[in-house]
Amino acid sequence: MGKIKSIGALILGLTLLFSCEKNGDFGFGSDDISPVEFSVETVGTSSSVVLLDSISSTNLGVGFIGNIDDPDVGKVKATSYAQMKLNVSDLNDISEEAILDSVKLSIKFGYLYKNFAKTARLKVSLLSEQIKDTLHITTNSTAISNELVASGNILIDELDSVYTINVDMDFANELFELMRNGSPAVATQEAFEASYPGLAFQTEDNASNAYGIVLKPESSMIDFYYSEVSSTGAVNVPATHKITIGELTHYYGLELDRSGTALEGLTTTNQEYSPSSGLRYIQAGAGILTKINLSELQTFANLKPNVIVNTAQVSIGPIDDPVNGVTPPTRLLLLLTDSGNRVIRDGDNFRAIQQDGSNPIGSGTPLTLLYDEDSKTYTGSITSFIGYYFSDVFRRNQFFIAPPSVNGELGNLVFRPEDFKLKVFYSELK
Repeated sequence: MGKIKSIGALILGLTLLFSCEKNGDFGFGSDDISPVEFSVETVGTSSSVVLLDSISSTNLGVGFIGNIDDPDVGKVKATSYAQMKLNVSDLNDISEEAILDSVKLSIKFGYLYKNFAKTARLKVSLLSEQIKDTLHITTNSTAISNELVASGNILIDELDSVYTINVDMDFANELFELMRNGSPAVATQEAFEASYPGLAFQTEDNASNAYGIVLKPESSMIDFYYSEVSSTGAVNVPATHKITIGELTHYYGLELDRSGTALEGLTTTNQEYSPSSGLRYIQAGAGILTKINLSELQTFANLKPNVIVNTAQVSIGPIDDPVNGVTPPTRLLLLLTDSGNRVIRDGDNFRAIQQDGSNPIGSGTPLTLLYDEDSKTYTGSITSFIGYYFSDVFRRNQFFIAPPSVNGELGNLVFRPEDFKLKVFYSELK
């Protein structure tokens, strides 16, 4: 009997299958059950460019130096500013008889704007005013003196490696004399900062490349190598004193010049701007983002309230080739905004469209658009967001296309408005 039932079920299944194929619709082909129709809609969007009012660059553990001259976004000069930590308690180890041998500055590089111009002509100067104890943004600066602390050419073979250059001996001898003699100028960290407010990191030439330096005490420091007198009277006991960089206040500032570019008129913050080129722009650090408006998605969702969203995809591209040696951002994010054209925060995170399967009002799992080098296109699935949108659970029509870190890099991206596409694949009953 079991075999007879199985054969009967098989025949019934085949009958239903041939019935569907005969009718040519996806469904049961009966009069009382409607077939399902699959469709795809490319949703129209509008876009603009927005200049954010401020980008924080304070205590990120990274700073930028160098120069960029890009035909799309203009010129950028980057300078990093950092306080020095004297480590006062360790000064007791330096005797009045100590003899200075050499002084070296150590620095680590973690970012290259262009991947082939790898020689950084580093210049480090003493600040002429103290770094204010406040939040610094990328348009801030601190006055720089003419006193040279260190300079030298560094060939960056590998990122995240520590490189050293010699410190100027006039600066080194002056400071070591104070430390050796227990001067009041180095009695406390506050007194030290009054005489030595901090350092400015720059490049000496106008070569079009920028570098990211890692400002952390374990990799950025000034080492004083000196010799102490031994118990027998011989000067042969090596010792070191470290002044660390990155543990105290540090930030980077950008000087921007957009003259002669399609963004020359982009001067007012938090307002939508239409560049004369008709293109759309993203520039990290400078706070230039592209804003997308999804008002047509709302119209489409209201016209199709009962559809089932099968999948939805966002793509940007193919993009044009960037300036020689510059790599496009490997990822992009879709950050939520509103009519005020400001990035919306949720604690320490920016609010963004979330990955598929995540809470739509969360902030810990932002959707990532990944770049494909072959197609030169960014893509990402936003099925969950569109599903919530059609269900009227969560609807937001305005968002920014942004780099994964608006203050942790200096890269830029240019694309045509029509190269942003939102496709919704859906099904509905006829």
